[in-house]
Amino acid sequence: MPFRHEKILPVPALDLKINLGSAFYMYEGDCKTSAIRLNESWLGGLYAVHHSIDWPSDMRVYGVRFKPNGAYPFLSFPLSEVYNQVVALDAIWGQYASQIRERLHNALTIEAGLILFEQLLRERLGKSSYEHKVVEYAISIINQHHGTVSIRELSDHIGISQNHLGTLFKRVVGTSAKELARLYRFEQVLHAVEHRHTVDWTQVAQQFAYYDLSHLNKDFMAFIGHNPSDYLSLRRRVYAEDALVDQLSLRTIPTD
Repeated sequence: MPFRHEKILPVPALDLKINLGSAFYMYEGDCKTSAIRLNESWLGGLYAVHHSIDWPSDMRVYGVRFKPNGAYPFLSFPLSEVYNQVVALDAIWGQYASQIRERLHNALTIEAGLILFEQLLRERLGKSSYEHKVVEYAISIINQHHGTVSIRELSDHIGISQNHLGTLFKRVVGTSAKELARLYRFEQVLHAVEHRHTVDWTQVAQQFAYYDLSHLNKDFMAFIGHNPSDYLSLRRRVYAEDALVDQLSLRTIPTD
């Protein structure tokens, strides 16, 4: 990884990791003490707050990034239990988690490991339920509107109460529809910001239906712990130092 210590920004996704290399160290928020040691395999629930990671020098990991409703059919327990948390995979799948890790460790090539990983995940895939289909449809509308949809109008459109929709979301996604919509909107803000040019933050706030600039600032501080200008400076470091940039790069910024 280009920076040993990075801040991981919240996005509408869940992560499952099978680690075959050295341990990762994770820190909640901006805290640089009391590290959480991530060793063998784990599930990261939906995060609505930032956290930091010390990347290991010996990094060998298989992983899958789930869409907000994508993990539920593989887990079949209320994902509110792992909201803003990282949980060891053996606490969820028992011995099966160790079996996955051992078999991936013995894979002869990365390509063979990826094929095997998909097969092993499919063994845990349950049938799609009514609640999952309702949430999937609701998320498609939230995504289509980049998170700016009214949750009251959304529940009326689906034909269920806001309370019932909230219950389904907390079970299938881990948090409320409103909070997920905030994450989708904020992700679109990050995609829209062009690091090479001066950014008119008032215009960005208007574009993504924030009440005003202070409303946008509030989300930046809540999700990242930086105001928009400081975030942009950190993002520019990634490019200025020729760091490896890929499709996940919006999710990380250096902290050192």
